[in-house]
Amino acid sequence: MLSVAAPLIAAGLALSHPDTPPPHPGDLAEMLVGRWDNAAQVEAEGDPDRPHLNVRHQILPTTAFAGVPLYAELRVGGPDGEVYRQRVYVISPAPGGRDMDMAVYEFADPAAFAGADAAAFGDLTEADLIRFDPGCDFRWFQFSWGWKGNIEDGSCVRTSRRSGRDMVIGAEFTIRPNQFTHTETGRYADDGDTVFGPPDGEPNRYDRVE
Repeated sequence: MLSVAAPLIAAGLALSHPDTPPPHPGDLAEMLVGRWDNAAQVEAEGDPDRPHLNVRHQILPTTAFAGVPLYAELRVGGPDGEVYRQRVYVISPAPGGRDMDMAVYEFADPAAFAGADAAAFGDLTEADLIRFDPGCDFRWFQFSWGWKGNIEDGSCVRTSRRSGRDMVIGAEFTIRPNQFTHTETGRYADDGDTVFGPPDGEPNRYDRVE
């Protein structure tokens, strides 16, 4: 099966130049840092299936990881809404040095870090986290306008807590200076039936708010 990453790899290589130093993982992390909100998209669409989401990204002050660790906190209902998801992403150079790999972790005790500032993460190590299967890692490719990252098609399989069935997870990010997009899909591994996906197939579009 041809990976959806194949055309992205070709496009990414077209931007490289032997005299240009390769990007640093911190370059991608710094673009993601900040608070982001999809309120404008929610208002424009008027779709009740599109929730109001607010995301906070911050680089963590720890040297315990082989890469740049980035905390991601997703709230439903705006910046003061309920914390719905917390992740730690660790960004490191992919083979070849010009693309980036991003490992995904969840917290063993997420409530202990919800809403926390950077200082609370100073002693964070991998022992505090649960690493997703490497098949769920992202590969990021740099473009003139920013970065695009995705999970290789079919490589990420997770068990549904609700049904107990295996699901194939797909996800894609794009990041520009003042907007990032994210879409996530799930289908059952045994019959291919859709479990979840964005309304009308359109990704969430987050504008930078700080």
